Amino acid sequence: MPTEPVPIDVVAAAAREARIETIFRYAHVYPRALALMESGKIDLTPLVTETFSFDDGVKAFEYALKPKPTSVKVQIKVQK
Repeated sequence: MPTEPVPIDVVAAAAREARIETIFRYAHVYPRALALMESGKIDLTPLVTETFSFDDGVKAFEYALKPKPTSVKVQIKVQK
């Protein structure tokens, strides 16, 4: 984790109307996020770009070391 301040061009950010928002430790975010996913209000399937079977779990971890630039989320699917 960086301990030095991060430089930011405030003029460029203002010109682009960028918004910077901080959050501390994601307090109380996980239960709300899980509830939104469970209710179907948020569809995360577009974020899953690669799926590996459980048997190919080692390949999934190897892939995760050097993913394609278009990869967002790589998952290992566990079958019951």
